[in-house]
Amino acid sequence: MKKSLQLRPKVESSASKLESEQNRLQLRPLTNKAINKETHKEIENQEFKQHQIEATKLKIQAKHGTITSQGQERLTVLQAKMDNVLQNKAPSTNILQRVQSKDKAPVASKDEEKAAAEKEAFLKKYPVAKKLIAGINEQAETKEILKNLFNNFKNIGFKYTMVNKSHEKLLEGTLEGDCQTLARAFKAVAEGYFGIQGIKVGDDQSSIQKPFISEAGKTPYQGREPNCDNGKRWFFQNHYWAVWNGQIFDVLFLSDKKTEADMARQKNPLKSMLMPEEEYYETEKGKIVYPYTDKYSTAELGMFEKLKNFVNNVGGRLYKDISGVTNQIRSLFSRGGNNNSDFESLMRDVDRNLTNEAASK
Repeated sequence: MKKSLQLRPKVESSASKLESEQNRLQLRPLTNKAINKETHKEIENQEFKQHQIEATKLKIQAKHGTITSQGQERLTVLQAKMDNVLQNKAPSTNILQRVQSKDKAPVASKDEEKAAAEKEAFLKKYPVAKKLIAGINEQAETKEILKNLFNNFKNIGFKYTMVNKSHEKLLEGTLEGDCQTLARAFKAVAEGYFGIQGIKVGDDQSSIQKPFISEAGKTPYQGREPNCDNGKRWFFQNHYWAVWNGQIFDVLFLSDKKTEADMARQKNPLKSMLMPEEEYYETEKGKIVYPYTDKYSTAELGMFEKLKNFVNNVGGRLYKDISGVTNQIRSLFSRGGNNNSDFESLMRDVDRNLTNEAASK
């Protein structure tokens, strides 16, 4: 009896089974990874566009000087995020470069190329600006950039002459001028090189446009001594500094505080024959300020009023020799400083002489 043939399924080798299973297992992770990568890329692109829109609005506010300190900080954060995305996409460490396609070399955008060219032109036109931007991280926060720019002014070899000069001339190499020269140079570099907007110079919050006395001390520039009361005080016709978001940059004294001032009561000087140069100012705190030679000095307003009254009274009794008395007073003022005791002594001597003359007659 014949045995019936039974067809059995072909048996795969253990090696074939193992290879098939591995291929099957490897397929899923690869597919999921590709999907996740693509989704992440789309999300990243959407976030980048949102950051661009928000940053553009803040830049417009900065351009018109209406941005708040919070807005400026937010703009800095957004710019850093966008720069980080571009840097991760590009093979170069220069964020000015990005990859446009796989088969093209990294190139800068037109806006970035323009910005770089403008910075280069700025430094070419103003060589002193190279010293002022030295060591400053352009990617730092605005506050940090301005602080470092502020401090760099002590390294340029500036000569304080108390005479206003163009800030352009300073940046070109003529390193002299006054507080306004320095403050406007600070603003010019902050805006022209770093693109920082909203810096004020010369408005109500960043200037004193009236004569005043100050005890600010020496300038950092060649240690210039104060010009009033033999080096004790300054007398200024005006004063300028820079302000950004409420932060003060007094570039003349490298101070972050507003100058304390004893303001004059009038913008133009008063006249008196008792003064060495016939001019003086009255201050709000009860002093008079007057020029002599190339300096200024102060005296108590009360004493000055007493001297004027004394001269008026003596004039009626000693009209022929009154010029001699006024010359003596003027000579005392010319010595500088507060001469109250000398003035008191002079008035006593004149009064004594008049009394003796009257008695002898």
